[in-house]
Amino acid sequence: MNLFGVGPLEMIVVIVVALIFVGPERLPRLAADVARTIRELRKYTNSLASEFNEVIADLEKETATERSQWKDIGRGLGEATQSVTNELRAAREDAERPAQPQPAATSAPNGNAAAAPAAAPGEPAPSAAPGPEPAAPAGAQEDAP
Repeated sequence: MNLFGVGPLEMIVVIVVALIFVGPERLPRLAADVARTIRELRKYTNSLASEFNEVIADLEKETATERSQWKDIGRGLGEATQSVTNELRAAREDAERPAQPQPAATSAPNGNAAAAPAAAPGEPAPSAAPGPEPAAPAGAQEDAP
């Protein structure tokens, strides 16, 4: 049995010390004052705790609509994130699949059976019509017989 973290033996020591310093005639009055003070402290802390709980309950009531709105926003963001994630996964799967070969022959508007092949990015486009040989760079020497 502990009272305020003080065991029975310590309580007896406190009572004996109080009896010596206060005296036997004033000890009952001192005990009553201490008991009254403890009761008032308990009453004060209980009222403080109940007032705090009331304030918290009022705040929860006032913010209930905002919390529900934020929850709805969070759900909407979660759904949008999931949708974007699914689209990105599908795009990645499409990119990782081996490319299907494209048909080489297509009908050109001028009646030719095949169009000129497309150039790779960064390379000059090949010309479809044969033309003159490209000129040698300036300063290049030709071997004469």
